[in-house]
Order: sequence, then structure tokens, then C-alpha cells
Amino acid sequence: MKTLGSCLLATGVMAATGLSAATANAQEELRIGVIGNMTGVFAAFGETMVEGVEMAVAEADGTAGDYDIELTVVDDEGDPETAITRLERLRTEDEVDVIIGPVSGNIGVAANDWAGENGMPMVVAYSAPEDITMRDRNHNVVRAGWTGAQPMFALGEYAAEQGWKDIVMVGQDYSFPHNQIGGFLETFCRSGGESVERIWHPVGSDDFSSILATLPDADAVMYNGAGTDGVSFFSQYIEFGHGDTPLMGGSNFYAPGMLPAMGEETVGGISALQYSEELDTPEHREFRKTYEEMFDRVPMATSEHGYVSAKMVIDAVEAIDSKEREPLIDELRATEMPDAPRGPFHLDEYGNPVQNIYINEVQKVDGNLRNVPVATYENVSQFGPYEPEEYLDTEPDSRDFPPGDCSDEYYG
Repeated sequence: MKTLGSCLLATGVMAATGLSAATANAQEELRIGVIGNMTGVFAAFGETMVEGVEMAVAEADGTAGDYDIELTVVDDEGDPETAITRLERLRTEDEVDVIIGPVSGNIGVAANDWAGENGMPMVVAYSAPEDITMRDRNHNVVRAGWTGAQPMFALGEYAAEQGWKDIVMVGQDYSFPHNQIGGFLETFCRSGGESVERIWHPVGSDDFSSILATLPDADAVMYNGAGTDGVSFFSQYIEFGHGDTPLMGGSNFYAPGMLPAMGEETVGGISALQYSEELDTPEHREFRKTYEEMFDRVPMATSEHGYVSAKMVIDAVEAIDSKEREPLIDELRATEMPDAPRGPFHLDEYGNPVQNIYINEVQKVDGNLRNVPVATYENVSQFGPYEPEEYLDTEPDSRDFPPGDCSDEYYG
């Protein structure tokens, strides 16, 4: 467990930024618990989420209204049982007022269930299972990030517009990639696509030779996953001679933290996300400049989402001049952020952002590999092109649903 005191001295943020101590009239603490993967396949995502939270707290001089902010950061180790144990410790021993996190999908589902049982206010920073803000939603849980399908609604339409008819997808076999390919199929098939063949593998794989040796011919391939698995897949994809076939990525595949390990062959790679490290807006330029100064690396989407999550909490507490639970939850649910680094967003009635989605292409920028927006889809909701009731009437995405054959009657 990692604890940051109200003046942020524990992590050296105060010294790094030169900020003054918390205001002398702060009478009480706002205790924020932060949970995410700090070890394992997705460690880079958890670490950068925490950095974003720290940056927002530092910018606020360690206070929210009349409260000193105290952060307590815990590692869920990518394990739902461990996550619940540490969430419960945050609630009972550390007596936190609100939770930010987690990152990975399976932890998000478990954390949402836990929060629903005890009413703890929670801002889900990056974990993307759609039912957190759909079928299994809790009033006290809102999301600063996305659902897995949300950016893929845009990518499916974009892929069809490129004239790609047949796609082969290789993906990590768990709920988040299931939801990602589900969103892709919903629009790809309705925009002129013909088929998507799915090949699943366990998380934590490093040998893709059997898959790549028999990879079917296709107009394009998608790797639907991330982390160290994605790096291994990419290097072997090139080694097996598939580099001439366009390679799309799931939303986290071409994350900037992964690109140096993947190399220059990534140039031209396409993905979709509600964030790009190369967004050219005043808000994002300022965010990126400060982040790089504090942490000496380019921000990832997790960095921005951790930052925005903390801003949501700080802004809500300042707006109501209280950390009382029910008013805080109501204020969080009313979040509108027109000046977020990623671009403007507001929460829908289910607690998920309606936001821009960017089609990102890997390019070399000043000698570095970066995700550059090449198309923008504005005001995309978690329901894509559908009305909420229509979307919720369908079967939840799974490893085999929606159908991969675009001629299926499901697509009308």
C-alpha cells in the first residue's frame, strides 16, 4: 500500500512541482483511495493512471475546497479477490471517502459489485466493461473513461470505409476484448463489411507461432489486446511475414508506452480511442507539457483518465462544499467537462461519458512513434448509433456474439 499525505510529500510531488503546502485553513481531509494494476501484464496502465491522479492533486495544491487531500494507492495485482480485499481495507481501515480506479475489466466488474453493496462513491477511471454503466449500474458508481465497445463503433465504420471486407481478429480471451470486437462488428457489418473471424488466446501468452503460421488471408488483421501480450504478438506478426497486411489494434494495442518495444514497423497502424497523445488543442498541449515535466514520459490514455477522475472528485467537492456521500454522488453524476485534455465530454444518465472518438494512426513525430488523430467522431455514446433501450435489449457481447458473419439476420 502506498500512501500520499495531504501535502503530497510522500511521493516527492511537492518537491518536483515546487507547490506550496496545503492552505492553512484546511480543517479536514478528503481521503481518496486509488486502485489499479501496478504489477503484471497491465502494470504500465495502472502506474500511469496513478500519475494522472497525482498530477491533478498537485495542480490543486493538495486541496479540494477546505479539505486537504490524502491519497492512498493500492495494487490490485490483476486479481479480483485481491482487489476486493484491498478495497475493503481502504473502506474500513483507511476510511476513504471516494475510490478512483481500477484499470482492468475483471477488476472493474468486481469493484462495481463491491461498491453497489456498500454505497462507496467510485469514479471508474479506465476499466471498460459496459455493464458497469449499463445493466449492472449502481447510482454511486460513475465512469471517467469508456466502455470497450465505445471507440470501436467508430473503428468499425472507419474500417469499412477503407474497403476492407474480411477481417481476422486475434484477441485476449476475456470480457474487455469481447466487448471491443462486439462494438466493431455492430458498425463494420452495417457499413459494408462482410466477415470477422475471431481467434482467442489466454491472457499472458507469449508464443503466437501456431496462430500466425495458419493465419487466414484477410483484407486486414486486428490484434484485440494489449500489454506484454500485444508486444509479443506484434514482433511475431512481423517475423512471420504478415507485415504487408494492415494491422489494426484494439484501443490499447498501440499505447505510447508500448510503441518503443514494438518498433518502427508499427508506423501506419490504426486504432481508435477517446484520447491521443498528439491531440493539438490548448488544453491537451498544457496537460501533456505538465505531465512530461512531472513524470518524464509521454502521457497515455490512462494518465489522462486518472487526471480527469481526480478532477471530477475535486470539482464535485468544491461545488457542494462538502464530502457528504449522497450530494457528492449526485454532483459526480452531473459532471460536464468542456475543457478536458481529451476534448469535451459529459456523463449520460447512466454515468458514462459522451465524448469524441479519434481514429489514431501510428506516425513518426520528431523521431518518436506517436498516435496521431486522422479522423474524429464527435459525441459518441456508450450505445453507439443505437438508442439505449434498443441496445440494452440485445444480448451482451461475448466471445461469440455478435455474429462474425455480416450476412447474419442479426444485422438486418
